Amino acid sequence: MDPEDFISPEVGITAAVVATIASPPVRKVVRRGAVLGVAGVLMAGDAITSFARGVGQGAQRVAQGTSPGGSQGAERMQGGQDGHGASGASTGDGEQPAHEGEAKNVGEPS
Repeated sequence: MDPEDFISPEVGITAAVVATIASPPVRKVVRRGAVLGVAGVLMAGDAITSFARGVGQGAQRVAQGTSPGGSQGAERMQGGQDGHGASGASTGDGEQPAHEGEAKNVGEPS
């Protein structure tokens, strides 16, 4: 190349652009932007996938006719009605069970 080629505007502009792109501060900004851009795309993908999964599960529940709690709510309701819970237990000697925090004195008069 002749020295006159470096004076032409096309070569000067190209050299300035390459020098700017190759500079460490610009590379750092471009690299940070690329990392943040990829992270944003991944987060958006996770949010969309989570939303779609929730919609699918909701549609399944509607199709099956169950509530969001499923059969667990019915099991909890039955557990309190069968008399085998802590609140429904009896001592077998005709006395009511002691409440939480109270000591039960069997031999002493009340």
